[in-house]
Amino acid sequence: MKKFIIILGIVFFSTSTLAKTSGEIGLGYNYGGLVGFVQNVEMNSNTELFFGSGVVPGSLGFVGGAKFWLNDNTRLTMNYGTNCIISGTDNSYEGLNFGLGYAFGGRKEGVSIDLMILDWTECNKHATGITDTGVLLSIGYRLNAF
Repeated sequence: MKKFIIILGIVFFSTSTLAKTSGEIGLGYNYGGLVGFVQNVEMNSNTELFFGSGVVPGSLGFVGGAKFWLNDNTRLTMNYGTNCIISGTDNSYEGLNFGLGYAFGGRKEGVSIDLMILDWTECNKHATGITDTGVLLSIGYRLNAF
């Protein structure tokens, strides 16, 4: 998994000098933790890659993935990153996540929300008593000042 993240990082940062970039700050696992920041790199007119980090209790979380824009405001999101924090502990787990999002300002500046379906397989292996559904909202603000 570490090799995958390193390769994704190399591709992400090598293309960021040639492509349009934007950033988002927000709350939720789509931003790498409870709160975090992601940088988006436009690959083509409908696809963005993103990578970021967020705050989780006791450490930093991460997220990396892709956004597929269906139109100017609606997007599908797929990412891998921190998606489960066990209450009362410093334990966090990673998994694959899928979502449907809406950006009120489109790809320009503005508020965006994502309804995310989280894969909590790893979290469930190590914790007991998880009663959440694995469907959560992420909310953020997109910045095009990059």
